[in-house]
Amino acid sequence: MSYQFGNSVQKKYCYQDYLQLPADKKCEILEGTVYDMTPSPSTQHQRILRRLLLRMGSHLDGIACEVFNAPYDVLLTEQNEDAEDIKTVVQPDILVVCDRSKLADNYCLGAPDFIVEIVSPSSPSMDYVKKLYLYEKHKVKEYWIANYVRKEIMVFRLEDNEDYGEPEIYSGGNVTSSVLTGLKISLDNLFI
Repeated sequence: MSYQFGNSVQKKYCYQDYLQLPADKKCEILEGTVYDMTPSPSTQHQRILRRLLLRMGSHLDGIACEVFNAPYDVLLTEQNEDAEDIKTVVQPDILVVCDRSKLADNYCLGAPDFIVEIVSPSSPSMDYVKKLYLYEKHKVKEYWIANYVRKEIMVFRLEDNEDYGEPEIYSGGNVTSSVLTGLKISLDNLFI
Protein backbone atom coordinates (compact mmCIF):
# COMPACT_ATOMS: atom_id res chain seq x y z
CA MET A 1 0.00 0.00 0.00
CA SER A 2 1.31 3.47 -0.87
CA TYR A 3 0.89 6.22 1.72
CA GLN A 4 0.63 9.96 1.28
CA PHE A 5 2.52 11.73 4.07
CA GLY A 6 1.93 15.23 5.42
CA ASN A 7 -1.02 17.27 4.23
CA SER A 8 -2.54 14.80 1.82
CA VAL A 9 -6.07 15.68 0.74
CA GLN A 10 -6.65 12.26 -0.74
CA LYS A 11 -7.55 9.26 1.39
CA LYS A 12 -8.27 9.56 5.12
CA TYR A 13 -6.28 6.84 6.88
CA CYS A 14 -7.41 4.95 9.95
CA TYR A 15 -6.05 2.48 12.50
CA GLN A 16 -6.75 -0.44 10.18
CA ASP A 17 -4.45 1.18 7.56
CA TYR A 18 -1.90 1.97 10.27
CA LEU A 19 -1.67 -1.73 11.14
CA GLN A 20 -0.72 -2.47 7.52
CA LEU A 21 2.36 -0.23 7.61
CA PRO A 22 5.74 -1.99 7.47
CA ALA A 23 7.04 -2.77 10.97
CA ASP A 24 10.09 -0.54 10.45
CA LYS A 25 7.97 2.48 9.41
CA LYS A 26 7.39 4.83 12.35
CA CYS A 27 4.30 6.96 11.72
CA GLU A 28 1.36 8.59 13.42
CA ILE A 29 -2.06 9.38 11.97
CA LEU A 30 -3.54 12.75 12.88
CA GLU A 31 -7.16 13.17 11.82
CA GLY A 32 -6.70 10.80 8.88
CA THR A 33 -3.32 12.12 7.66
CA VAL A 34 -0.19 9.97 7.99
CA TYR A 35 2.91 11.68 9.42
CA ASP A 36 6.35 10.11 9.19
CA MET A 37 8.23 10.03 12.52
CA THR A 38 11.73 9.42 11.21
CA PRO A 39 14.54 9.90 11.98
CA SER A 40 14.89 8.28 15.38
CA PRO A 41 15.00 10.54 18.44
CA SER A 42 18.32 12.15 19.39
CA THR A 43 20.50 11.05 22.28
CA GLN A 44 19.41 14.08 24.33
CA HIS A 45 15.76 13.27 23.62
CA GLN A 46 16.33 9.75 24.93
CA ARG A 47 18.08 11.05 28.06
CA ILE A 48 15.19 13.37 28.90
CA LEU A 49 12.68 10.59 28.20
CA ARG A 50 14.53 8.15 30.48
CA ARG A 51 14.84 10.66 33.35
CA LEU A 52 11.16 11.63 33.19
CA LEU A 53 10.00 8.03 32.83
CA LEU A 54 12.04 6.81 35.80
CA ARG A 55 10.85 9.69 38.00
CA MET A 56 7.20 9.20 37.01
CA GLY A 57 7.37 5.43 37.36
CA SER A 58 8.81 5.78 40.86
CA HIS A 59 6.14 8.34 41.78
CA LEU A 60 3.31 6.10 40.55
CA ASP A 61 4.54 3.00 42.39
CA GLY A 62 1.57 1.76 44.38
CA ILE A 63 -0.92 4.09 42.64
CA ALA A 64 -3.63 2.87 40.25
CA CYS A 65 -2.21 4.91 37.34
CA GLU A 66 0.28 3.42 34.87
CA VAL A 67 3.02 5.14 32.88
CA PHE A 68 3.98 4.09 29.34
CA ASN A 69 6.47 5.35 26.78
CA ALA A 70 6.73 5.32 22.99
CA PRO A 71 6.32 3.27 21.01
CA TYR A 72 2.84 2.68 22.41
CA ASP A 73 -0.26 3.50 20.38
CA VAL A 74 -2.93 5.85 21.66
CA LEU A 75 -6.17 5.79 19.67
CA LEU A 76 -8.07 9.05 20.08
CA THR A 77 -11.68 8.32 19.27
CA GLU A 78 -14.44 10.40 17.81
CA GLN A 79 -18.02 9.54 18.78
CA ASN A 80 -19.06 5.94 18.11
CA GLU A 81 -15.90 4.97 16.16
CA ASP A 82 -14.82 1.35 16.18
CA ALA A 83 -11.11 0.94 16.93
CA GLU A 84 -10.20 -0.05 13.37
CA ASP A 85 -11.88 3.11 12.00
CA ILE A 86 -10.18 5.61 14.33
CA LYS A 87 -8.40 8.31 12.34
CA THR A 88 -6.02 9.60 15.05
CA VAL A 89 -3.27 7.29 16.29
CA VAL A 90 -0.42 8.91 18.22
CA GLN A 91 2.61 7.66 20.08
CA PRO A 92 3.32 10.17 22.86
CA ASP A 93 6.80 10.06 24.32
CA ILE A 94 5.27 9.45 27.78
CA LEU A 95 1.67 8.90 28.82
CA VAL A 96 -0.09 8.13 32.07
CA VAL A 97 -3.41 6.27 32.17
CA CYS A 98 -5.43 6.11 35.38
CA ASP A 99 -8.55 4.46 33.89
CA ARG A 100 -7.32 0.95 33.18
CA SER A 101 -10.46 0.13 31.18
CA LYS A 102 -8.83 2.18 28.36
CA LEU A 103 -5.92 -0.28 28.11
CA ALA A 104 -6.15 -3.01 25.49
CA ASP A 105 -3.43 -5.53 24.62
CA ASN A 106 -1.69 -3.23 22.10
CA TYR A 107 -2.98 0.29 22.69
CA CYS A 108 -4.76 2.84 24.84
CA LEU A 109 -8.28 3.52 23.59
CA GLY A 110 -9.16 7.10 24.47
CA ALA A 111 -7.33 10.01 26.00
CA PRO A 112 -4.67 9.35 28.63
CA ASP A 113 -4.80 11.52 31.75
CA PHE A 114 -1.32 12.95 31.22
CA ILE A 115 1.02 13.22 28.21
CA VAL A 116 4.60 14.42 27.75
CA GLU A 117 6.03 15.16 24.32
CA ILE A 118 9.73 15.94 23.96
CA VAL A 119 10.17 18.46 21.15
CA SER A 120 11.99 17.32 18.06
CA PRO A 121 14.03 20.23 16.69
CA SER A 122 13.18 19.04 13.17
CA SER A 123 9.40 19.34 13.61
CA PRO A 124 8.41 21.54 16.58
CA SER A 125 5.00 22.42 15.09
CA MET A 126 3.93 18.79 15.57
CA ASP A 127 4.06 19.16 19.39
CA TYR A 128 3.31 22.88 19.76
CA VAL A 129 0.43 23.04 17.28
CA LYS A 130 -0.98 19.80 15.90
CA LYS A 131 -0.76 17.64 19.02
CA LEU A 132 -1.66 20.52 21.33
CA TYR A 133 -4.90 20.93 19.37
CA LEU A 134 -5.63 17.18 19.41
CA TYR A 135 -4.85 16.67 23.09
CA GLU A 136 -7.08 19.59 24.05
CA LYS A 137 -9.85 18.37 21.72
CA HIS A 138 -9.72 14.88 23.24
CA LYS A 139 -9.54 16.22 26.83
CA VAL A 140 -6.08 15.08 27.92
CA LYS A 141 -6.09 16.58 31.43
CA GLU A 142 -2.45 17.65 31.41
CA TYR A 143 0.05 18.02 28.55
CA TRP A 144 3.73 18.81 29.02
CA ILE A 145 6.01 19.88 26.17
CA ALA A 146 9.65 19.37 27.12
CA ASN A 147 12.12 21.39 25.05
CA TYR A 148 15.71 20.40 25.78
CA VAL A 149 17.16 23.06 23.46
CA ARG A 150 15.44 25.82 25.46
CA LYS A 151 15.71 23.81 28.70
CA GLU A 152 12.07 24.40 29.56
CA ILE A 153 8.79 22.60 30.07
CA MET A 154 5.51 24.13 28.96
CA VAL A 155 2.51 22.80 30.91
CA PHE A 156 -1.07 22.88 29.60
CA ARG A 157 -3.90 21.95 31.96
CA LEU A 158 -7.60 21.50 31.23
CA GLU A 159 -9.61 24.16 33.00
CA ASP A 160 -13.22 23.99 34.18
CA ASN A 161 -14.41 24.94 30.68
CA GLU A 162 -12.53 21.86 29.35
CA ASP A 163 -10.07 23.96 27.32
CA TYR A 164 -6.40 24.46 28.02
CA GLY A 165 -5.66 27.71 29.76
CA GLU A 166 -2.54 29.78 29.30
CA PRO A 167 0.48 27.50 29.57
CA GLU A 168 2.80 27.63 32.53
CA ILE A 169 6.43 27.79 31.37
CA TYR A 170 9.12 26.39 33.63
CA SER A 171 12.79 27.08 32.89
CA GLY A 172 14.26 26.34 36.31
CA GLY A 173 13.30 25.02 39.71
CA ASN A 174 10.60 22.36 39.92
CA VAL A 175 7.66 21.58 37.70
CA THR A 176 4.64 19.95 39.36
CA SER A 177 1.57 18.16 38.12
CA SER A 178 -2.04 18.77 39.05
CA VAL A 179 -3.02 15.33 37.71
CA LEU A 180 -0.22 13.34 39.34
CA THR A 181 -0.51 14.87 42.80
CA GLY A 182 2.83 15.22 44.53
CA LEU A 183 4.95 14.73 41.40
CA LYS A 184 7.83 17.18 41.35
CA ILE A 185 10.47 17.24 38.59
CA SER A 186 13.65 19.26 39.11
CA LEU A 187 14.55 20.93 35.82
CA ASP A 188 18.11 21.39 37.06
CA ASN A 189 18.43 17.58 37.22
CA LEU A 190 16.41 16.98 34.05
CA PHE A 191 18.28 19.21 31.59
CA ILE A 192 21.87 18.35 32.55
